[in-house]
Amino acid sequence: MAGPKKDRRDTPSSASVVRFAPIHNQILPHLRRDIVENRWKSGERLSEPLLCKQFGVSRTPLRVALKTLEAEGLIRLVPHVGAVVTDPGATEIGETMEILIGLEQLAATRVAQSKRQEVLHDIRRIYEEMRLAARRGDASRYYELNNDFHLCIVRGTGNRSLVDLHEKVMSHVHRERHRANEVESVTVESAESHHEIVNAILAHRAEDAGRAMRKHLENVSKLMLASRIAQQADNSVKSVAIDSKKKPRVGRSGRT
Repeated sequence: MAGPKKDRRDTPSSASVVRFAPIHNQILPHLRRDIVENRWKSGERLSEPLLCKQFGVSRTPLRVALKTLEAEGLIRLVPHVGAVVTDPGATEIGETMEILIGLEQLAATRVAQSKRQEVLHDIRRIYEEMRLAARRGDASRYYELNNDFHLCIVRGTGNRSLVDLHEKVMSHVHRERHRANEVESVTVESAESHHEIVNAILAHRAEDAGRAMRKHLENVSKLMLASRIAQQADNSVKSVAIDSKKKPRVGRSGRT
């Protein structure tokens, strides 16, 4: 009598496939982070041979990862050129911030309503650490805590769909914040601008919490847009200067 038929799904090789993520999913977070943190600058071309060597992978998984980044709007895949980092303008950044403001206003309202004590404790703790980092002038630590603060509120809703959508939008917002923060220092006022949000959430004043979050992020948006517009103007001036140097000089006879 034949023994029980072995289920092919139970083989060790199948288990290893489940255990390890596909290669493109392993390298994707690293590529995304390098773009978001401006290690790869806007308009810069990503060298596939260089990236393959860096990650120790073939071009197939790399290109799968690049297609995901293109879908996220972080790069463009240009025929005969390759992957090029996108360069969002002020209008696109403003539209992204509008989406973020709506998401985080909802999150602050919901967290204030839910009264989850562990979430409220984390919000208060992170806020106090932000104030301390600002007083010390520790910009790197402050901006790290600032990200934690907003993420804590969004995750505190317990709404998985909201968290996922927020994560996609934040890839672009983080990128612009890194660009702006490269030339900006942190002040005590930076931390105190979160004061109304924290007070409203801890007091369970849901509508006030939502309004405070909107007011805070609208101010952040204005600063980001002003910084981006100034950068675009500066780049335009530099571009004109470079073009003028390239133009041949014309002599009195009209010959070059």
